[in-house]
This record gives sequence, structure tokens and C-alpha cells, in this order.
Amino acid sequence: MSSSVSIRLASLDDALFAAEMLHLSMSGLADYLFEETSQPLVTQLERLFARNAGRFGVELACVAEVEGKPYGVMFSSAGARLDLLNLAVFPHLFPVMGFAPALRFIWRGARLPGGAEAKRDEYYISNIGVHPSAQGQGIGSRFLAFAEQAAREKNLEKCSLLVSLHNVDAFRLYQRAGYQVVETVHDKNENLGYHRMVKQLP
Repeated sequence: MSSSVSIRLASLDDALFAAEMLHLSMSGLADYLFEETSQPLVTQLERLFARNAGRFGVELACVAEVEGKPYGVMFSSAGARLDLLNLAVFPHLFPVMGFAPALRFIWRGARLPGGAEAKRDEYYISNIGVHPSAQGQGIGSRFLAFAEQAAREKNLEKCSLLVSLHNVDAFRLYQRAGYQVVETVHDKNENLGYHRMVKQLP
């Protein structure tokens, strides 16, 4: 499939699919940060995407397609923007989630284990979600190549990402692509442990 995959920038029309793939990529972390309120979790992510809410917004997303059908979504940005993108999420949490769930999201987010997700000289891949029907068919590799080209265009010499400790398939993909573990974070909540991986671009 990889030879027929095209990557394009996301649009607001992609909101529902992007939310589903974002939920898939976040795994247990999404369930930890978000709450099933009057709106399902995916609906909350869909609304954040449509509102261009910082790191969850349409501006950071691209879509992998085969013959016009979407099969995956990636969220990425320069690491130097990450702090501002995180702050940009907060105003959108209250209208989307409600007051109390939004406060709990902020509290839990502030208590996440580990240090900085990315450094200022890195291009950061925050989420890659590939539909289960298309996993293992080269879409993840195409996303990584797309991100590395974006890094070069921004004169950045490294790409970085986080991968959950229990996401063995993704970890192996990143290793094959040249990413190396620079930090491993453990937590009593197994959904919060991760490897931070970095690739030096040639």
C-alpha cells in the first residue's frame, strides 16, 4: 500500500476521522486526561480539532489517503512551539468539556510523569494514528518521512516523539526508521509510561 499513499494537510472536514485516530494514538492517556461526560471522548476531541485548539487542532494535522480514502492522521510541529500549543488548548477545554472536567484535565496534565516532550531544536511528532485496517502497510513510515521533510524545511536537524511502553509495534517501527531512545519514563499507571525517541537527520 505504501506506494499508493498520499499525504495532505488536514481540513475541518476531517474532524471526526482525526478525532478517532487521535484517540487511537493516545490510547490509555486519552482515557486518563479526558472524561466521558455528556459527550463521548471522541466527540470532545472532534470539537477541539474543529476549534483549532492548540496541539489538538487542525493546523497541526495531516492525513494519509489511498485513492481519496483516509487511513491515518499525524499531528506534528516544531518543538519550539509546543509550550504555546499546550497553553492554547486551555481556553477551549471549558466550552468543550465543562468546567469541572476541564479543571481535572489541567490538573492531570500538569502531573504527567517525565520532563519536556520535545526540545526547541527538534521537530516533534506528537501523534500518529493509523486505522486498524491499514496498520503494518507502510503508512506510519510515510508519516515519518513527511515529518522529516517538514523538519528540514524548518532547518531542524532532529525529529522526536514519545511512544508508550506497551506499544511494541510502534516502538519497533521507530527503531527501524532510525529513532533512538534517549529517555524512558515509568509510572505506576502503565498508560503513562513512555520512551522518548530522537532521530538525527542526515
